[in-house]
Amino acid sequence: MSNSGEADILLMTCETAKQIAKMSEVTVFCLIVLGIFINATVCAVMLLNKCVLKNLSNFFVFHLSVADLIFRLLTVGPVIYLSTVYNTDKSGIPCKLLHFFSSACGAAFFVSLVVISVDVYRDAASPLKGVMSPRTPFLVVLGVWFYAAVCSGPLMYSAQSVLYTEIPEVGRNLTDELKNCSVPKLCDFYRNWSGQLSTTLYFVMAFLVPLVIMVILFLLTCVHLRRDYKSGAISKETANAKGKVTRMLSVLSLGVVICWGPTALISMLRSYNGLADVAPDIVLILAISTELMKFMNSLFNPIIFACYIPNFRKDWFGLCKNCKCCGKAKDVENPSIRRRQVIQSTEFRDSQTMM
Repeated sequence: MSNSGEADILLMTCETAKQIAKMSEVTVFCLIVLGIFINATVCAVMLLNKCVLKNLSNFFVFHLSVADLIFRLLTVGPVIYLSTVYNTDKSGIPCKLLHFFSSACGAAFFVSLVVISVDVYRDAASPLKGVMSPRTPFLVVLGVWFYAAVCSGPLMYSAQSVLYTEIPEVGRNLTDELKNCSVPKLCDFYRNWSGQLSTTLYFVMAFLVPLVIMVILFLLTCVHLRRDYKSGAISKETANAKGKVTRMLSVLSLGVVICWGPTALISMLRSYNGLADVAPDIVLILAISTELMKFMNSLFNPIIFACYIPNFRKDWFGLCKNCKCCGKAKDVENPSIRRRQVIQSTEFRDSQTMM
């Protein structure tokens, strides 16, 4: 098949563009509503169990759900506006707000996971560390959001609102039908130094650096647990419990990377015209798909928690509404369990309610 034949097959019509836009709008709205319900439920379970402030890891697991709630509540307005406005007004304020809010929340997710991985590593490397100060998690969360704002701020300057027919990848194959087609606006970046600088800065600072740190810390945690278990410094039960925590947090981190990583990469590539040789229809579908993936973040967290945390599973299904946090009743009824856990740090022992 010739290249021209391939272009004819992939060439998008006005009706197809409208259908894709409509489907993406409905999907985004459904994902926003579903995510609000799921994250609110996760937060309620943790608050009712009084596990949020037991340690830094618990607090930032809770913070991941809160950040996702913030992301959905802040972006729902710009999303609705962009899906209903079809005029040619060049005002990019909705897109600037949408990019800043979503990018800041995405950066907050990655940095929060770094904080969790640091705490898990410290518990594996120094299990006898002191009790966490009540002010510590709140000071750390301020630092997380400040860093997220610094990473995302430049994106406000380079964001713009364009029609599908105005994005560079479409221009070379634009038909008369598409020129007169009214489709919802898309959010894009300037294809100049500002767009390239802002998207590259965000990709490196908000995604790549945290990802590298997380991988290194999780690997070091596994090395410490294996070494301590072989040397007899920790019991088999303790090693299994801490290993379970590490595996659960690795799965959470992988979910965030899969949901937020592609959109950061695609935005950076498009700012450099890295997808100029790709069919415009494919670019549009790719851009929409990666944006939709952001709204799928945290939707599977309850399943992850249910697989790794028996107490969460019971509370999620309402089978143990009056269950106390940290398994205190079990500790009282079975003193031998308490004696075996003396070698664990107080902070880690308390974390068994969520971790």
